[in-house]
Formats: sequence, structure tokens, C-alpha cells
Amino acid sequence: MLDFHGRRPPNGLIPLRHLCPTQGGFDVLHRTLVALSLALGASPLTAGDQPAPVGAKVADFTLTEPLSGKPWALNEQARDAKATVIAFTALDCPVCKAYWGRLADLRKRYADDGVVFVAVNSQLTDSADEVARAAKDLKLPFPLLKDDGTKLADKLAVSRVLTVVVLDATRTVRYAGRIDDQFAPGVHRDKATTRELAAALDAVLEGREVKKPFTAAAGCKLTREKKPVPTAAVSYHKHVAAIFQAKCQECHRAGEVGPFALTSYKQAKGWADMIREVVADGVMPPWHADAPAGHFKNDRRLSAEEKKTLLAWIDAGCPEGDPKDAPAPAQFIDGWRLPQKPDLVLKMNQPFDVPATSLLGMGIPYQHITVGAPLKEDMWVQAAEVRPDYRAVVHHVIVYMVPPGGKLDHNNFARYMIGTYVPGDQPLVYPEGMAKKVPKGSQVMFEVHYTPNGTAGKDRSVLGIVLAKKPPAQEAKGDAALNVRFAIPPGAENYQVAASHTFEKPTTLLSLSPHMHLRGKAFKYELVNKDGTRETLLNVPKYDFNWQLSYELAKPRALPAGSKIECTAWYDNSAKNPFNPNPGKKVTWGDQTWDEMMIGFFEYYDTP
Repeated sequence: MLDFHGRRPPNGLIPLRHLCPTQGGFDVLHRTLVALSLALGASPLTAGDQPAPVGAKVADFTLTEPLSGKPWALNEQARDAKATVIAFTALDCPVCKAYWGRLADLRKRYADDGVVFVAVNSQLTDSADEVARAAKDLKLPFPLLKDDGTKLADKLAVSRVLTVVVLDATRTVRYAGRIDDQFAPGVHRDKATTRELAAALDAVLEGREVKKPFTAAAGCKLTREKKPVPTAAVSYHKHVAAIFQAKCQECHRAGEVGPFALTSYKQAKGWADMIREVVADGVMPPWHADAPAGHFKNDRRLSAEEKKTLLAWIDAGCPEGDPKDAPAPAQFIDGWRLPQKPDLVLKMNQPFDVPATSLLGMGIPYQHITVGAPLKEDMWVQAAEVRPDYRAVVHHVIVYMVPPGGKLDHNNFARYMIGTYVPGDQPLVYPEGMAKKVPKGSQVMFEVHYTPNGTAGKDRSVLGIVLAKKPPAQEAKGDAALNVRFAIPPGAENYQVAASHTFEKPTTLLSLSPHMHLRGKAFKYELVNKDGTRETLLNVPKYDFNWQLSYELAKPRALPAGSKIECTAWYDNSAKNPFNPNPGKKVTWGDQTWDEMMIGFFEYYDTP
């Protein structure tokens, strides 16, 4: 069996990128960029967020280095420096996490040129002890200081991290902005295509003008200390905590994909400006269908009243209120997002060693790892969750049930998926009386896409399964409408690709999951009835590769035999698409995110 490029895949399998977002090639972050993943869907720097006026002279400052407990003074530590780099950071911001290695490399590169590097943590939620622990764990080759609140960030007008500021020998600001273009919310290039920080340093050291003295930083918005309005009508404990519990904490709690927790007043207040930005812009919670409220069971959107309450609370200075008004803490299963502890846990047999970088920027080939022995009896999956071990380098995981003597190809792969991981999506959970069958003799196989992020590590991903207590009344099934034969022309802004699937038996439709890569622009599912009439089942007018979601129908839709689903996808291969890795390239089907896919997944059961 050959794959779509004429190569023979391992074990006769065609690797599939089902659901994406984080790293490798020109991959997306998730988490934590998501996976470096995506600090609340942090958006790039906006107009007006201009840090450190170029040409301004920076007065001496002294801050403490928590790891050593010693003061660090600019005039003393950088007295003889030909240039000084001040990097403003936050521990939980995915963009900052992505650049620790790059900063260390640059410091080593310029060590003999008289350049001093120093990092400053200005995030209100990060304590001095946490900053000290991070500096030790990261083995940073430069000091990591703790700002006094955001005082130094205020002096240099830094509103977003990661921001780097370059001073010359006279302490004059010569550059402010990003390091390069490799990492940003929604983007993780295999390598940078720009080098703004290095170019600025080279210019300063050579006595030249910095050609680009300012660039827009991309990352998390710093929250300034707020003074609560004493007469505010809204408070955290009485009005806001319940909203976070219902709409945020499934991901934003310890050990989950959210880059920081939102389970306490301190955390919520410390990220308030970031929260305001993404809530006001409709970025968070992630949801992209334009259907009315109530159409999809798993609709994550804030109601108009919830959004109004959150924004009013932040605008009032984040008043805490009376802890007695707080709702009872939300109950979650430690280590899982399943409705109950799994009955069966399947782990990769051995950890996979993920290198710091991939060879020649070509990415790591998909890993296909069989787990356990063939099943001795039928298994009915009521719920399933896939959890990576080293989440920051796992782009996606798909767990298949390979049938006895079976092979997967583009005609059947969707039928054999029993669990997936991608930042932003939710565990697979079927209602009582419904489950997916894994036939006797099947072999469970993990398909894992690893995407190096500069830090080597080990991953041993795991699958948790909740078993149905008995064979269900309804057997859940999966399939897809897809098109593997397309070629998107260079520069095309709105290229259209279509695919369809006809149900030969009466069917009850359960959920819809569109999938494209970085050039994906919009996606639509339409139902074509036997009489030719059409109905929109799902419309995603602004597809977001960072958050590839499944849309569960609130009311499963019964379809007669002969009904057809038509899927239409639109792609933007132009320079106007900020995530486009190469507008000058013709794009065809392929596994890597610089290639493309066109898949309309759906789940259903056969109507009796």
C-alpha cells in the first residue's frame, strides 16, 4: 500500500494529521504555544503597545535576583558593556517559554563581544520563589530578576512579553520588540526567517544605525496592579468565580493544557488584562461555529451576560468580594478530564526520546507505536482521553484500533480512531447507552507527531478508557468526507476544495469536526437531502488551526438513506495570511503543516 506521495509508509499505514496544533516544521504552538500552546489565545502586539521609546536613555535601576538573593544594578553589572539586552518575561507565557533556549544561545554567541544579557520577570502572579526555582531548573546563563510589581516594565513601556530591549554603551534604547519571528501565538516555525535582535546587536557593536529599531512583540499581555472600585456591583467570589469554573477551568488548572491556572482570585487578577483582551475579542473560550446558542451541545462561548460580567469586573479593578460568597470548588478527576476515573490505562511501551531539534528542519517522522497485545475480547469504549507526557513537543496523538489483518488508508482511517489529543479539544465522551466497538483481535496503535522546541525530553503518551458496562444500544461510528487531490495555487486567497459522503443506510448524525492546516480559512458542512434541498449543518467562517474543535449536535440528527454531506473548504495561500509558511508555493495534500489537508470528520450511529 502506498501513501499519497507514492512512498510506502511504515507498517502499511498512511500517517494522518487528524487534529493539530503545536509544533514542528511551521507548526502551531498548543498549548504551550499550545502546546507550547497559547496563553489564552494571546494575540500579537497591537498598535499603541510600543515599548521603550527608541532613543530614550534608561536610568540606573536595581532589582533582586531571587536565585542568589543579591541585588543587580544596571550601572554596576553593565558598566563596561558595549550593549545590554533586557528580556521581559513571565514564567507561564508560552512565547517566553519558547525563547529561553534562544536567549541562552544568543548570550553565548555575544559573550565575547561585551554584551550583557539579563531577564526581568514582571508578571504579578509569579513569586520570587517561583522565579528562583525557574532560573535554577532552566540553568539560565544570565540573571533572572524579579521586577518590583511592573515598575521597570512601566518605565520602559513594556506591555507584552516576551519583549527585548537593547541598550548601547550609553544606556540609550536602540531596539525594542521581538527576538525574531519563529514563535508567536498560533505560529511555531521550524526556524526563524528574521533576526531582529541579532541584527540590532550587530549594528550597535559595529557603530551603525539599527535599521529596524522597533518590532511588534507577540505574546502575553502584562497585567498592571489594579485598585478595586469599592462601590463596584460585581466581585470575584460572588459573580466571576462561577464563570471561570464553567468555561475556563477544565483547561486552566494545574496539570492541564492551559498555560496557567485560573482557580484562584490571585491567578484571575494577575492575568486580568490578558483575559480582558481575549474575551473582548472573542478569542476565548475557543469556539468558531456561527450557529445560534443551543445548536451544539459543547458550545463553549460566553453568554452576553457572562462576557459583560467579566469585563465589568476587570474594569472595576478586579474586586475580590467576600469569600463567603464563593461557589464550592469545581470537582475534577486528578490527572483526567474524563467524567470518571478510567477503567483501562494504556501507555506507550517505552518513552520516546525527542531531540532538541529536528534534522535539517525536516521534522520528525510520525511514530507508529503498538501498545499491548491484541485484544482477547470485544471492548466497548464509553469515553476516551489521550494525554501526552511531554506536552510541549507533542503536536498531536491519534490512537487507532487496527483490526485483525487490517491496514489503514484514506478510505477507512476515520473508522478506526478511538482517541485523539490536540490542545483545545475535549475528551471523547458518549452518552449512556452508546459506545464505540473495538473488535476482538484488534491492536491498539499510537500515532504521535513530535515537534522539537529546542529542549530535548522524553514522552510516554497515555490513553485512558472508560468502558461501557455492557454492549450498548447504539454503536458509535466515525467516518469522513475528504479530498486528497487538490493543488492550491501560489498566492490564492480563497481557493475552494470540496468533498462529500453519502449515507447508504438511515443514520443519526452526532458530531462534526473540520480539519485543515495553516492555510485553512473557512469550512462548511451542508446536508443535501434526497429531494436536492440543502441545509447548513456547520459553518466555520473563520477557521483557526490553533483550536481544532469537534462540534457536537445538541439534538442528534436523523438522516434517511441516501442523504449526503457535502463539505467545502476555503484556503488562503496568499501573503495576507500571517500563518502562511510560503505564499509562493503550490500546496498539495501532506502530513506536515506546511502541506495541507481537507477532511470533514463526523460521528454517527446507524438508525434502527
